Amino acid sequence: MKAVTVVPLVKDSLALRDMPKPSPKRGQVLLSPIEVGVCGTDKDIIEGRYGAPPVGEEYLILGHEAVAEVVELGDGVDNVGVGDLVVPTVRRPTTCTLPISELDYCPRGTYAEHGIWYLHGFAAEFAVTDSQYLVKVPREAIDVAVLTEPLSIVEKGIDLALRLGRARFESWSPRRVLIMGAGPIGMLALMVMRLRGFTDITVTATRPYDSLKAKLTREIGATYVNTNVDQVNGDFDIVIEATGSTNAAYDALRRLGADGVAVLLGIYLDGKTVNMGPLLDDWRRNKLIIGATNASIRAFEMGVSDLVKAKLKFGGWVRKLITKEVTLDEYEYAYNWGHEDIKSVIQLKSL
Repeated sequence: MKAVTVVPLVKDSLALRDMPKPSPKRGQVLLSPIEVGVCGTDKDIIEGRYGAPPVGEEYLILGHEAVAEVVELGDGVDNVGVGDLVVPTVRRPTTCTLPISELDYCPRGTYAEHGIWYLHGFAAEFAVTDSQYLVKVPREAIDVAVLTEPLSIVEKGIDLALRLGRARFESWSPRRVLIMGAGPIGMLALMVMRLRGFTDITVTATRPYDSLKAKLTREIGATYVNTNVDQVNGDFDIVIEATGSTNAAYDALRRLGADGVAVLLGIYLDGKTVNMGPLLDDWRRNKLIIGATNASIRAFEMGVSDLVKAKLKFGGWVRKLITKEVTLDEYEYAYNWGHEDIKSVIQLKSL
């Protein structure tokens, strides 16, 4: 079978290779991926920053964002059937003993992750995974389900923000929301906040006002600002940082109002440092900072549910977030994207 692979820690080793077709063991299923999303984590692995192949192998198959069809069952599988559409979660415990609902809190070094650490990913014609980590997808969401994995991170961060914010005092009623970044995480955060009933939302990014990102922001009722955050008026009750820029994260914290909650969803590998001194005195005003990377199976389920709701509420808006679709043979094009792109996907089968 064909698969998109890298040699982990070897820069620019991306290649399309013929790999052995896997067979499901007990408790596993064989998947036929339909679409596989591409994200910054893939780019970091391609650049040799991190990643590890399965034990005893040289190559790692990329792809941790996927929607797939179940095509074969291993012994003992009874929670899904052949023909089911599913989204596989990413993390699998190795020595972690937390329950399946809490695997996103496993300590480093106690888990493997599909397409990242020690487990092959889904950017291939076939893949295997444990059936208990699958989330079923209704047919009406097949065209947007590839967004579930990045959406799960957003779901986790926002759910924590709202629950912990209200846990401090029941009368907390956040109104103003600032989202830093209009990439896939920022746009999905906008979608979730609109579904949660928020209407006073500002999205900041660097693209011009006539860009696709600006248009999509306005299309579902938010304000787009392509300017320095200092030119946005007032403080915010909830700030969501989705750029991965250290400077942007600092700016996000500066714009958080009293009793507010900041959600940091970026991976900050830019090596920059900032002076936190100006924030420390201000931080006594009952503010919270929440970070989220990996997500629980519950957050994946919330994501699938919200994608269905968003299709009903916003029509074709969700699918517009997928700005680049390529075939498996065109894989290299998927891993090169510019500022106008939002989400790139490799399409392995017709929807």
